[in-house]
Amino acid sequence: MATSPSSYGTSRAVLVGVSDYAHSGFTPVRAADNSVAAMQALLSDPDLCGWPLDSVIVISNPGSVSELGIRLTELARETTGVLLLYFVGHGVVTERAELCLALSSTHPDHPGISGLRWETIRHAFLSSPARVRIGILDCCFSGRAIEALSGTGDQALADLADIRGSYILTASRSNRAAHVPPAHEQHAACTTFTAELRDLIRTGIPGKADWLTFSDIYPELRQRLTTKGFPAPDRRGTDTADQFRFAANAASRHISRLSTQAPDSPASDPTPAAGGAPSPMVRRAAEQLVRDLQDRVHKLIADLQDARAAGDTDKAASTERQLEGVRALLQQAIKTRTEFRS
Repeated sequence: MATSPSSYGTSRAVLVGVSDYAHSGFTPVRAADNSVAAMQALLSDPDLCGWPLDSVIVISNPGSVSELGIRLTELARETTGVLLLYFVGHGVVTERAELCLALSSTHPDHPGISGLRWETIRHAFLSSPARVRIGILDCCFSGRAIEALSGTGDQALADLADIRGSYILTASRSNRAAHVPPAHEQHAACTTFTAELRDLIRTGIPGKADWLTFSDIYPELRQRLTTKGFPAPDRRGTDTADQFRFAANAASRHISRLSTQAPDSPASDPTPAAGGAPSPMVRRAAEQLVRDLQDRVHKLIADLQDARAAGDTDKAASTERQLEGVRALLQQAIKTRTEFRS
């Protein structure tokens, strides 16, 4: 697992964000939409993580527990390279201290029935032939969840980490709540954990190798968060999963537009041209990213028009937020493409 992502076969990153909830027992997490967009941009950045956009699957505000569970299981079974699951939203626990991820339709009094139980995710990981399985959880817990997880609930993450080749990174320890910015700031902000993770990857870590592994990332991420007074993250892993090369080190002096390889990309044309110019593969990836984001903008505009025509104000507002985030990604992608052409 110390090799670069290019050594893996078919890979998928599944980004699940829940910002809107049907029940008033859950406060909206507007920053979740921005966090998903930030993770999508980070993973698909050809200079950092290098995932092709069509390998990064975004699921926003899922409502059906069964549909999401089935989809995650099917995607996991089809993945032979790297399987990455990112979740941002509320986390809740059952009376038996089992961790559940709250979906849009989850009832706070019945999380075991209406939430995505951790056992479902564990089953999906177990059924996957992926060589590396990564879980990144940015969950906000209520006081009840904190109390429950302070006991046997810790075993939920430990059980998942028992799966060979797995690495789990969480936004907080079992007895602490994850942190989000104040509600009036969430329109333009990510959740605190995801923002720090994003910024760390984009700036890199001086003195580390050209590729950052989770063993490099976690200590630096923990220091950054705790220094600012935020909850300390936690992690568990098996085998050498913490040595998976997650991103190119932007702070490495040896990297000048490093041609990163996505987990399911062929290991061809892996180096930049003389003088640090991007390789043809990276140029093609930049062109494709712009086209894909343009297509997504057009689709979101159509969805927004349909929602307004139907008088669905909640869906319209949610679509507007997604559209704003994708447009920001498109502007950055166009800027990168222009730089690559020069």
